[in-house]
Amino acid sequence: MKASVEEITFLGEKAIRASNGVLTLVVVPAWGSNMTSLMHEPTGVELLRVPESAETFWQRPALYGTPVLFPPNRIADGRFTYRGREYRFDINEPARGNHIHGFVHKRPWELVRAEMDASGRAIVETRFDVATSADRDEILRQFPHHFVLTLRLTLDGATLHKDIEVHNAGTEPFPFGVGFHTTFVCPEGARFALDVAKRWRLNDRMVPTGELEDIPFRDELVRGMDLTGVALDDAFFVGETPARSAATLSYPAGRARLTVRYEADENFRHWVVYNAGGRSGFVCPEPYTWITNAPNLNLPASLTGLQEAAPGERKLLATTITVSAG
Repeated sequence: MKASVEEITFLGEKAIRASNGVLTLVVVPAWGSNMTSLMHEPTGVELLRVPESAETFWQRPALYGTPVLFPPNRIADGRFTYRGREYRFDINEPARGNHIHGFVHKRPWELVRAEMDASGRAIVETRFDVATSADRDEILRQFPHHFVLTLRLTLDGATLHKDIEVHNAGTEPFPFGVGFHTTFVCPEGARFALDVAKRWRLNDRMVPTGELEDIPFRDELVRGMDLTGVALDDAFFVGETPARSAATLSYPAGRARLTVRYEADENFRHWVVYNAGGRSGFVCPEPYTWITNAPNLNLPASLTGLQEAAPGERKLLATTITVSAG
């Protein structure tokens, strides 16, 4: 099937729509480069939670589409120390006294390219360069490093490749974590599976205590479970040995018996799963390279997932979303 890439208007914003006859996506660069829609064309099924208006999106931007989190989740008190430097992030979750979700998911990104490659695949590439951001001073006050993020979305048959590159364009090393707060439609009867080893014990501020525990429902989770009425806001650990991992969402017959496999490479050592009480109609499987509050945990990087980018270094982190029918 012939692929296409075009500029459109989505809820009043400039956006890019790309299609290959199997999957169609919409990206809004001004909204944190959020992929706000991913549709399975043969069945017409929308896979992501799509905002009804710009106003509803901005009420809870982390709960629509695929926000990019840099860094992901919470930093207790908005503070940590790394290589002798103290970092102070703004407290934007005042009820718990945390910083949450980083600097880029609400800010405009630059469209780099939207085109077909030599193989006929549709590619959309966007970039966030802190040095050229209108919010440069605000971000550098909290995270004083020249970082550049490049998000690349490639449609290849029934698979979407969703890759992000972290580039340290500065002169000092910096710690980093990346995550995707991906919000899938999850109707009653859908089954959700995730193959993980342990669960992080969380305190009342929703940050890990540093303890890993057994998952009481692990066997059911690995096989696939109906999340209706099951409230999740849990943080899971893939395992100490780096490995690819995946979440799977299987829809009931009413949604054409689709199965969505969301796979992350070995850089993503953790998954957070959130579903707003289990009756919201959505589920967020969130692959993270570091666990919540990682820089403040007195644990080895093999557990926390904390990584460092050296000056000039570029690190590529890869995920895929594959949709199958029947």
